[in-house]
Amino acid sequence: MTQTNEHIATMEHVIGPRGRFTLRQASGEITLKGVAGDMVRVRSLDGGRALSEQFQIQTGDGFVELRQTERFGIGIKMFTRGDSPEIEVEVPHGATVSVESASAEVHASDLSGPKRFRTASGELRLTRFAGALDAETVSGEIDLDGNAPLELTTKSISGDIRVRIPSLKRLDLGTTSGDIWLDAELAGNGPFAIRSISGDATIVGRSGFRVEAASITGDLSSELTHKRESMPGRKVLIVGKPGPTLAFRSVSGDLQVVQSRDAAPEMAALTTAPETAPQATNATPDIDAARLEILRELERGDITVVEATDRLGRLD
Repeated sequence: MTQTNEHIATMEHVIGPRGRFTLRQASGEITLKGVAGDMVRVRSLDGGRALSEQFQIQTGDGFVELRQTERFGIGIKMFTRGDSPEIEVEVPHGATVSVESASAEVHASDLSGPKRFRTASGELRLTRFAGALDAETVSGEIDLDGNAPLELTTKSISGDIRVRIPSLKRLDLGTTSGDIWLDAELAGNGPFAIRSISGDATIVGRSGFRVEAASITGDLSSELTHKRESMPGRKVLIVGKPGPTLAFRSVSGDLQVVQSRDAAPEMAALTTAPETAPQATNATPDIDAARLEILRELERGDITVVEATDRLGRLD
């Protein structure tokens, strides 16, 4: 059954248990939940406002696509200030899901099929996922909490990333200046990798693993029993018994391994080590902005590592 006429605030369409759902929404709020069955249900929470007033809707054999309606512009998407839809979506939990947004706040849960989320400044709150997940943000935060193994790919520019799940089969996590908090056992075949320019990474030590780090000024530390090894061009930290290898690539970001605790500590409590606090106090906004710009130029490939190191040294 499909309902898409201009008078309703709800639509339903059968896509099958492994169908495809695509949503492109500039702003507002999105609540998306995986459910049993084969049907997509979309409901507007804007006081009965018709979905067709807010979205271009396409349906077909095995798919539903919603794209927020453009008001003005040729080739440029422009929306009025009031165009911030609030919608609630149910999809088959095994469906392929793709959500793209500029600033919408996204709450998604209970999905086991392939999942992709892209946002510029909106927050991603993701819970009870399984399978493969690809999430990307520019300045919004990514918060992932669940009880099933994942294959995880995430990327951030300045937004923080927080992950708390039982285990990871594969990890590819990249950030420019955002901080990372990871609470998950590295239990699959991998590979496992974290890439950072200046953002710090904190890992909860739930099992033994090996960190191979290539960093210019970043450091490795651990609250758990560990040992260090020296290799040409890299630092090695072995935590507990030998286990999977985590590759850590950084310019100035640090990696810290902390004790496992019942409750996840707040991100802010882990992002500044005691020994670096005086430097943060003495830094000025102008210097911080200049440092971030240098790091972004390095990430884009506009300058070499040697040039970046030299310019960062002159700032300090």
